[in-house]
Amino acid sequence: MNFNIISKVFLFVLISSLTGCNAYQTKKRMGSLETTLTSYNVALRWAEHKTLYSYYVSPNGTQPPADLDALEEVSVTGIKEVDKIINEEQTHANIKLVVKYYLKSEGSIKTLKLDQEWWYNEPNKQWFIDGEFPVFK
Repeated sequence: MNFNIISKVFLFVLISSLTGCNAYQTKKRMGSLETTLTSYNVALRWAEHKTLYSYYVSPNGTQPPADLDALEEVSVTGIKEVDKIINEEQTHANIKLVVKYYLKSEGSIKTLKLDQEWWYNEPNKQWFIDGEFPVFK
């Protein structure tokens, strides 16, 4: 009889631990997304072009073409997140941004709408964008 009670308590503790670990991992992944989005926005705002480009990696490991030299002409004045949809497993997120910028040779403020598909790379514990690199015209 004692063994039966001990095994039930052990099973309860084990299930509770696994549930707690899953909740912790989910919370950690979501915190990582928020940190990554902030870093991405900083790289975009402060013309850290190589850092910005490093976020663009598809699940198969390829990066889209990008003319990083052309970004020298771009000055970002503002970034606003307008929508964020995260899947139930919290491994994919659709982020919609509105970027205000101007080309240094022109001076007039322009708007670029970005619809980004972010994905979580579990082995590396990092978020990346699967899609085309933005073009500022």
